[in-house]
Amino acid sequence: MKSTQKQNPQNNGKKKEEGGKWQVPERAHVYLTPGAQKSLEEAERQGKQVRISSDRPRKAPTTVQSPPTSQGGAARDSAAGAPKGQAHPQKKPARQEPLTLKEAIIEEIRDRIKAARLSIQLNSEDIIKGVVIGAFLVLFALLQTTFFVRFAPFGAIPDLMLVFVIAIGVCEGERWGSIVGLCAAFVIQALGADSVTPEVLSIIYLPAGCASGLLSKYYLRHTMAVNASYIAVFALIRALATLACAAFSVKATFGEMVLRIAIPEYFSTLIISPVPFLLIWFSLKPFHKTRAERTDSRTEL
Repeated sequence: MKSTQKQNPQNNGKKKEEGGKWQVPERAHVYLTPGAQKSLEEAERQGKQVRISSDRPRKAPTTVQSPPTSQGGAARDSAAGAPKGQAHPQKKPARQEPLTLKEAIIEEIRDRIKAARLSIQLNSEDIIKGVVIGAFLVLFALLQTTFFVRFAPFGAIPDLMLVFVIAIGVCEGERWGSIVGLCAAFVIQALGADSVTPEVLSIIYLPAGCASGLLSKYYLRHTMAVNASYIAVFALIRALATLACAAFSVKATFGEMVLRIAIPEYFSTLIISPVPFLLIWFSLKPFHKTRAERTDSRTEL
């Protein structure tokens, strides 16, 4: 059964029955074919409901665009007048007023504090390591200038600072060894406990830390025999420097200076060297373990 229908939006598809006749909604025109009329009468006798369909295609629903949500009347007018497919114009940022001198200084101080805090967080391991090395520098300097002045093996003061610098170079590399060697030379001379001038001490300590760091890192294996050879070689250079300085201030023969000054100092340094070297080794070992775990590589030791 087919029929054509023009429906009212208010009474869409509604129908009612009055006096036994089929009624259609008001303001609607329905044109029934003879077959449709016969089907309606048959459905009326059987008490069934009949649905009337139309062959006319439905119109596409019209979409109602919501008004723009921008605030302000000017924004609505500009959005409504914009061409189709073009984005709405963005609102210009408010113009900032220039800072006063006081506000600029406060902002600069805040930025510097944030930068310093971030630098401390990134370099916390190096800072802690530097504090530990500085504490050992002061400790060995005090031991060399106070304790071993009274209890000197072979009658000569051992050079603990030289062993300390070599240990730092072996454990931390040539950079740390050079810096600590330069600092150790001026600390010992500032305490006034060495007859050698600070220029000579810096010439000995700085190359000792740098060379031991380079050799242990790139060329030689890290063994106790190799570390002992570093101490033996630079302790000999230190004894020769002491002998050269004593030749200008002590009235004695060369043989007497070698037997009384150079040899006792050399062997005194060699005997005491295992104690500061192992102390530095075990104190800085946790930093190398942390570095190896973080970088997943072998340590520099």
